[in-house]
Amino acid sequence: MNCEKVSANPHFRLSLGRAFLTTFLLLLLAVPSFAADEIKMPCEVLEVAGTPQVLSDTFKKIHFMVLHHANAADRGRLSKWLKENSGTEVTFFVGQQIHKGVLYRLAHCFGRGLLIYTDTINVKARDIIEVTLTESLSQ
Repeated sequence: MNCEKVSANPHFRLSLGRAFLTTFLLLLLAVPSFAADEIKMPCEVLEVAGTPQVLSDTFKKIHFMVLHHANAADRGRLSKWLKENSGTEVTFFVGQQIHKGVLYRLAHCFGRGLLIYTDTINVKARDIIEVTLTESLSQ
């Protein structure tokens, strides 16, 4: 059979296109991370820790901030996310700069999160940052 005749056949091309589309859709269903929900939430910074007074260079890179929802309407959503995803890596924006950190729930401070990060960031109490929340890998 001649390959040129097969590839020129419009029915063959249509079948091949359907096969690729079906494979792509099955991959989307099989790999939920492609369709993972993200929540972009403005959060108010309550407290920021500066550079720790330690000798180890490793610990000098560790910073944290305590935050909570910036809008009352987001209170329940942030609280629920913190309960279900404490210890999850998040991205956050300070101004136009994107950073990565790990957000933990503070169990005795309702609706508060502890954001641990290593970048040097110019942020202070009462600043509003945008945090992108995703589900943890363990779920």
